[in-house]
Amino acid sequence: MSEPSGEHASTTPCVVCGAAARDAELTLDSWTILRCERCGLRTLWPPPETVRMEEFDDGSGYEGAFALRDELLARHDRSLAAMERHVPPGRLLDVGCGPGFLLEAARERGWKPVGVDPSPYGVARAREAGFEAHEGMVEEIELESESFDALALLQVIEHVPDPRPLLATCRGLLRDGGVLLVATPNPASLLARIKRERFNYWIPPMHCAWYPPATLARAIRAAGFGVLERTTWSARTAALHDGIDVLTATRAGRALPVRVRRALGDAVAGVADGLGYGSIVELIARKG
Repeated sequence: MSEPSGEHASTTPCVVCGAAARDAELTLDSWTILRCERCGLRTLWPPPETVRMEEFDDGSGYEGAFALRDELLARHDRSLAAMERHVPPGRLLDVGCGPGFLLEAARERGWKPVGVDPSPYGVARAREAGFEAHEGMVEEIELESESFDALALLQVIEHVPDPRPLLATCRGLLRDGGVLLVATPNPASLLARIKRERFNYWIPPMHCAWYPPATLARAIRAAGFGVLERTTWSARTAALHDGIDVLTATRAGRALPVRVRRALGDAVAGVADGLGYGSIVELIARKG
């Protein structure tokens, strides 16, 4: 494939809306982030030939997650509580389970969780914690159809160039009325607008597709789901705080005392989340 040229790039049709015209929005080293003119989906150019997850095979990609274990468990608990407004605890499939943090949070809330992940390391750690976990891509693993009450895709959909086969598989695994939980980086977030090329969640080529909130909802509806809730949230941990990152993108913000920076960072993140500009978009949908 040749690289996109000119102000607009016409490539293969957008996997969400079918449009061909894209803007070349950003350049990151040898990669270009393209923006669909019609729906706003961001995609990576050139597109990766395969899903790239080598960093997780030996566990190195999980180092940050283990350092934030308590914060991740608390975040998962909030997401599960939101999902339980629409479905009571039952069988839950976590696609991209890694070492099993969501599985742990779900078990504590009365779910019967099962994990799937392509990482041998992640699956081994999940099994060590006592969970049923399957190694491989969910599209390739034999699981009983319509056997789950809920399914989670947390920080997964951004890894695949075309979400349609993945979403079709997920829909087939959910019982009628089952609920899907999706979370993925928001390229229309305040942090992305401020930091541009330095947005924490680009990470090419491991990430290759980024969905603004309305675009994610459109993709989920096209896959046969009805959207129940859509929200955004920002990381606010000691190691990763999106509100503080917004402030420190400016010289004035970097000059603030640490205590003031933290307080203002919390306020910035809260406003961004409330207006739909948080760094992560989270969506809950029901199988139609």
